[in-house]
Amino acid sequence: MTSCGQTTISQERSADQVSSDVLNLLEYYGRHTIGSANSENSEWIGKAQFFDQVRSQIRRNDPIKMVLPAFPWKSGNRVDKVSGRLPDLGEILALERLNQLCRDIEKIYPMGGQLTIASDGLVFDDIVGIPEEDTWEYSETLATIIEERGFSSLKLQRVMDLVGLTDGQRISKQTYLSLTDTSRTILLQAYGKSKEEIRAMIETDNDTLMTYRGFIRFLENDLRHSEVAFKATSGSHYRKCVKSIAKAMMLRAESFTKLLRDRCPDSVRLSIHPSSGANKLSVPLIVQPDDKFPRSPWHCIVAMDVHGSYRTVHAKDVRDTHNLIHINGLPHYYRERSPLWDWDDSSSSGAVFEPQYPCGLHVRPVGHDTISRLGHDHVLKLQRLARIFEGPIEIFGFENAHEVYNESREDR
Repeated sequence: MTSCGQTTISQERSADQVSSDVLNLLEYYGRHTIGSANSENSEWIGKAQFFDQVRSQIRRNDPIKMVLPAFPWKSGNRVDKVSGRLPDLGEILALERLNQLCRDIEKIYPMGGQLTIASDGLVFDDIVGIPEEDTWEYSETLATIIEERGFSSLKLQRVMDLVGLTDGQRISKQTYLSLTDTSRTILLQAYGKSKEEIRAMIETDNDTLMTYRGFIRFLENDLRHSEVAFKATSGSHYRKCVKSIAKAMMLRAESFTKLLRDRCPDSVRLSIHPSSGANKLSVPLIVQPDDKFPRSPWHCIVAMDVHGSYRTVHAKDVRDTHNLIHINGLPHYYRERSPLWDWDDSSSSGAVFEPQYPCGLHVRPVGHDTISRLGHDHVLKLQRLARIFEGPIEIFGFENAHEVYNESREDR
């Protein structure tokens, strides 16, 4: 027994067994590329690559530390891709999934998981035209979501935190803006690679190549309505400019990777990009109905269909079939059009429909502090919705909500 009366992991199961279980969980959460059918090894290599790192933490009775570079800023393309500059339902679902990962690790290993989100916004914002004020406000809103939702296993760190310019606590906008140039200078001087090194990595390392191609794909859309596109003299000139910016981003990304290795040496490296598991473990942030790798929430908006499934989409692709839903006055997600959602929000029984993680719906009156009554038509619509909706529907603030639940049970 330990001094606190807790049983150490070695008394119940070996560190090897627990390490294997933790990595099996990470494989379950991930979407990893494996060898081709003709290769000698067609199994995921991440387990072998990260086994010793996980086992060493377990032997020390430490939480499983993980680090994820992600959540930079919302895309600057608000014509085609996103509908605002602040986190929306996509980021909430992503943070919920990361928090759930840590909680699921705790079911296997009592010390649980601790995940550092290394927000990399200022690493790239100056080369893709995102205002630094937007980068700060985006990450500040993320920090508020993490705090308000009680995601105690998640910690948001910015570049200035990681290079030691702060004490790791939340800082003001003024302080943030005063540290951005210094943070980038330290990052590139201490951890930067040359263009030749980046070119060689793209040519020889498959994970680096996949990340580079991912940068090209998102930049082609992200910069479509930017000065880069306006100044391009032709389509081929635009693509050449995009590839040049993508290589500049790769240089910055590799610098940030070296920083994370230096400052988080014991942490399991996670990634939002597809990977083999050789250097990082891939964790898609929003599970898709077709099981394909999702778009990152900062490069898209979430569309929810009438069955409750979430898809990461570009806004332009759903505007004709979905309605943009605002929560607290801000664009939040797109919802498939259906008469089941058609309530008169100005009436005494108007409702707000709030999607939940991993699926499900909360229904409440338009006013947070009001108690309302459902009309007969609304009861019928909720019952019909409950029959087709893939997740649970919970109703709050309506005094006759039991009418929906009672008749739904009878129908079953």
